[in-house]
Amino acid sequence: MRFLLLLAIVSSKFQKAANTDRNFKKFLMGHECKIVIKTRDGKKGKRFVFENGKFRADKNLDHFDAAMIWNDAATAFVSMKKGETGITEAIQNHKVAIEGKLHAFTWFGAAINFVMQ
Repeated sequence: MRFLLLLAIVSSKFQKAANTDRNFKKFLMGHECKIVIKTRDGKKGKRFVFENGKFRADKNLDHFDAAMIWNDAATAFVSMKKGETGITEAIQNHKVAIEGKLHAFTWFGAAINFVMQ
């Protein structure tokens, strides 16, 4: 449950920034991608969609440009809560896999840093 709450908070921050922050709107222009963060079993997760300078989120976990696939929700929550350090540690310990286009995921990381400031 905490994992889904964390994803909802990230989604909310993206939505708010996309609607109110001029600099974030500029950041979005020209970048189109679909990023999924989910558990390996596919039961929990969220897709973050950036298209036409806008943001939306949904539960379509099968169609993406890049995906972060966690072994389980508890590990995802603890690691993501730590930020970049926790995610890097999880990658090194094979608790998360990255699939798809690495540049899309790198851009997503920059977008997260933008809205979490």
